[in-house]
Amino acid sequence: MRILLLTSFDLFPPVHGGSSIAYNFMKHAATRHEVSALISHLYSLKGKADLPGDNVHVQYYRPSIFDHLRVLSFLVNPHYYCAAERLFQESQPDVIQCETLWPVMAGWYLRRKHHVPLVCVEYNVEATKFADLGRPWPIVAVVRAVERFACQHADSVITVSESDREQLIEQYGAQAGRVRTIQPSPDLSDFRFDAQSRAAVRERYGLSEDQPMLTFVGNLKYEPNQRAVRRIAEYVYPAVMEQRPDTRFVIIGQGAELLAECRRENITLTGYLSREDLVAHLCATDVFLVPVETGSGIRIKIPEATACGRAVVATQQAAKGLEVFQEGEIVRVEGVGPQFVTAVLRLIQDPALRSAIGARAQARTQEQFGWEKTLAAYEEVYARIGALSP
Repeated sequence: MRILLLTSFDLFPPVHGGSSIAYNFMKHAATRHEVSALISHLYSLKGKADLPGDNVHVQYYRPSIFDHLRVLSFLVNPHYYCAAERLFQESQPDVIQCETLWPVMAGWYLRRKHHVPLVCVEYNVEATKFADLGRPWPIVAVVRAVERFACQHADSVITVSESDREQLIEQYGAQAGRVRTIQPSPDLSDFRFDAQSRAAVRERYGLSEDQPMLTFVGNLKYEPNQRAVRRIAEYVYPAVMEQRPDTRFVIIGQGAELLAECRRENITLTGYLSREDLVAHLCATDVFLVPVETGSGIRIKIPEATACGRAVVATQQAAKGLEVFQEGEIVRVEGVGPQFVTAVLRLIQDPALRSAIGARAQARTQEQFGWEKTLAAYEEVYARIGALSP
């Protein structure tokens, strides 16, 4: 079948959870389908497209004055609509798939004009996230109206957690049968433990094997991740350093320049890392930190870390939707308070415990995740809406 993918971000390189999922979707879907993608230089590092093959077709829409509206520009930007129409004519898709809420109006325009099924992939309940972030009520109202429209007019809506699915059904009256939860998956061919990579990264930082390395990964241009890093610097860091002053904190992600005030003697902000270097850093990590308290996104970083056998300490919010992990496989705490610090210190001080937790989490990840399973779930959605023959 032929799939037209509309995104509000760049995929080359993938710099956040959403772009990682869309990148992996294209990579794996193209093994048996034809995928055309209209992507954006918004939030882009302008990397080289690295998904070659006859089944992959990538186009960027041109920048315009509408870009200053950021993600909301996709709702009103006529240049984007025209680019989507041109790519539709070139690719003649069997299904239109919008990655995130923002291109959904362009997707619906194409659906209505050409009578091709529309799938909307929601990485958050966006109106709730915007409200939690304190955005002005008129913007929240616009986002809520668009989200309601998507839930009522898309042929299928895909969420990344069951709680998001239930909220969309309850809040917008979406038909239960049209909303499907598909668990995001790391690419298990990339994310796996490698002892040589661990040793090389630890040598880079001058760490002996018994010196703790704690890591956070996230797009640092995303406000919830900025808040998480500040919580690490202002709360977790001093408490841990009091007990283990030899600990190294490593913060990974695009936008490190926005958090210069969080630099400390033992806190390194790396900026963006290539996928290979990211995996190497995960292998070098002793405890993976996820102190995210709002707008936790698609939650792909946790299974990426557990695929590498890392012990994870996460807030309940950050781990929402990851119920596949059972007690003893990741450590969940209510928020970034004394419980969070206690859990981190316990794992620092007990290498056998963190090794056991990491091993159990890795086994669960290999059992429950993988793009063959994820792609099959998408194909079930396509078959149900008539884009793919069952």
